[in-house]
Amino acid sequence: MFTEDHSVSDTKQDPRVQGEGDYRSARRHRRDVEEFIDENDIDELGRDAAPKSAAEHREMLEAESKGRARAKGRKPGNSRSER
Repeated sequence: MFTEDHSVSDTKQDPRVQGEGDYRSARRHRRDVEEFIDENDIDELGRDAAPKSAAEHREMLEAESKGRARAKGRKPGNSRSER
């Protein structure tokens, strides 16, 4: 149980907090990424992730298009003229 009242304004005044995270989390993430890169062949992982057929390539492009549309606030399938 918390004994102190921590409001949002308390967080904004905490110098250890940066945006939605903190310096400790940023360092831990950076360390994890560097370890992953050191322990894996990134080029090989990229080749393994490449589409294996023309159909898979089209499917990946369609998924990317839908993701980009959602990121721009449009529903998948809506054309640019329907914005």
